[in-house]
Amino acid sequence: MKLLRQIPLLLIASTLAVIGLVVFQFKWMRHSRELSEEIFNQRVCMAVCATVEDYGGGMLCTKTAAQPSCHAGVAVANSAAELASDTAFHNSLRQSLDFYQIGLDYSLSFSADSVQESCSKGIYQCQVPLPVDSTAQTAFMQVNFPDRQSFMLEKMHFMVTATILILLFTAAVLLFANWSLLKQKRLLETNMDFFNNMAHEFRTPLTNVGLAVNMLGKKHQELKDNPFVDVVRRENARLQAQVERVLHLARVENGDYSLQKERLNLKSLLASVCHDMAMQIERSGATVSLDEAPDSYEVYGDRLHLSNVFRNLLDNALKYACDKPHIRISAQEHRRGILIQVQDNGVGIPASQCGLIFEKFQRAGQGDLHEQKGFGLGLAYVKSMVELHKGFVRVFSEVNKGSRFEVYLPFI
Repeated sequence: MKLLRQIPLLLIASTLAVIGLVVFQFKWMRHSRELSEEIFNQRVCMAVCATVEDYGGGMLCTKTAAQPSCHAGVAVANSAAELASDTAFHNSLRQSLDFYQIGLDYSLSFSADSVQESCSKGIYQCQVPLPVDSTAQTAFMQVNFPDRQSFMLEKMHFMVTATILILLFTAAVLLFANWSLLKQKRLLETNMDFFNNMAHEFRTPLTNVGLAVNMLGKKHQELKDNPFVDVVRRENARLQAQVERVLHLARVENGDYSLQKERLNLKSLLASVCHDMAMQIERSGATVSLDEAPDSYEVYGDRLHLSNVFRNLLDNALKYACDKPHIRISAQEHRRGILIQVQDNGVGIPASQCGLIFEKFQRAGQGDLHEQKGFGLGLAYVKSMVELHKGFVRVFSEVNKGSRFEVYLPFI
């Protein structure tokens, strides 16, 4: 259910990521376009100035932010009109443009007035000392590229195509991932509803079976100690415990479960758990040693669920024990809390499965074969309850050398 609550956040995050990527790519393409135009402008300015300089017999070329200017020292034509129709000048300008890899058609025009912000409009001009009329002393030569925009777009064609394909691919992957997450969300919700309903449906008949067995023992005294009736009673109680675990986990994960916390003496709590499981311990032939914990060790928690936490750990130690089980329970101060250790000499847990045993419906074993019965909910319940008490649980284990479960609970 934690995953279900995170899925909307993942969807929002992925959507924002796609939007951010699109905005970033747009800005990057615009910057690349501006950079390409700047390079194009510089090449045209250099080509025009080089042509005018060579053709004018030593003109001094300078550039400003707005426009390039070539101040001629020697005139080569009697008028701007003659220069515009001069084949040699056009050939020289064409060679200069080709040298700078600008293969665009152009047109020349002359004016007595300078064109402001010429380069930004695709108009490039050089100042030439040629008379336009009887009053003008200089003329401004203007080079125009009609196909400039098409040329720039063609240069950026590969970049634009690659960017669009990358964005489409990324968006498709994220859409597929979001669709899969939503599908998994619906599947998880369906499964949780099924398990919850199943648990509720099982609770009523199991309760009735328990009541019937008790009434049968009271009415027929000869059946009170009957081994078959005892099997029914014991297995019914085990099924009821499993159902309660499912319901507890469902309420915890839905966030609608609150603990009934109180001050608890850890020493008394552990002793009470061992006392309640005395018959099971005796039946297993196990030896359980409870190290004396200081009376000052107190925690603030739910008595029922903390008792169930240690009962589950002790039950697992008995289930997976060797021929002569020996279980040691100890407690010590750790950081700002108490670290309770449950050590056994059982079969142990493979290292590859130590991180999975605290997940629901996961059990240590070989494939699908498990020697002990169970649904794999006990340790998931332990983890959820300990975390609700602001603590943690971990395991250290080696195959055939036993396991050590450690539960940390903070001080009051």
